[in-house]
Amino acid sequence: MMFKKDDGAAPKATMTRSWRMDRSTNELIGICRGILADGEVNVTEAKFLLGWLDRHSEFADQFPYCVLYPRVAEALQDGVLDLDEERELLEALTATVGGEAAHSNGANSLSTELPYDVPLPTILHSASIFVVTGTFSYGKRRVVHEAIEMRMGVVRSAVSASTDYVLVGEVGSRDWAHSSYGRKIQDAMTFRNQGAMISIIPERHWVSSLKPVVKEGVNEY
Repeated sequence: MMFKKDDGAAPKATMTRSWRMDRSTNELIGICRGILADGEVNVTEAKFLLGWLDRHSEFADQFPYCVLYPRVAEALQDGVLDLDEERELLEALTATVGGEAAHSNGANSLSTELPYDVPLPTILHSASIFVVTGTFSYGKRRVVHEAIEMRMGVVRSAVSASTDYVLVGEVGSRDWAHSSYGRKIQDAMTFRNQGAMISIIPERHWVSSLKPVVKEGVNEY
């Protein structure tokens, strides 16, 4: 089925690929959560995941595919999973959903926190490039941009290899993987996997780094 825009024209290939990747990534995260539900990974689950990744190889250079595929393929080279391989796969699956598997009262639960830097970095505004995404307690997006620019930082609309910080608003941010701003986080992870030095930081950490800016004798935050 070919999707069309409101004007009747077929969408650009980049648009349909982006849509397919969003849909596939949501499906992949669902698969990872299902495997993590019992806190274990067995050979059958790993083979199923590898087959799914093979069928979605058009995204092999994007996060999280570029991280998961080599880990799963290597673990299954001999057709079995030893304890070390299972542990490594659990870590990779957990990183994919942006959280950590935890056991509570005999049952397993999964935190879906965002993949922030650990430890959180020192934030240097001057001459640094920021990409801002999400909804902020600090204020509207425009206010956040102004706060960065007052401190001589640069705000860009899209993530690139030269991005220094991806700043994530924390209002409703827990379900990041299924949100409209999950794309920027995925882009940041992809560039990082290629060697870019991009930090993903939460709003609260950014706010704690703000120092007053003196404008005409008045301190402003």
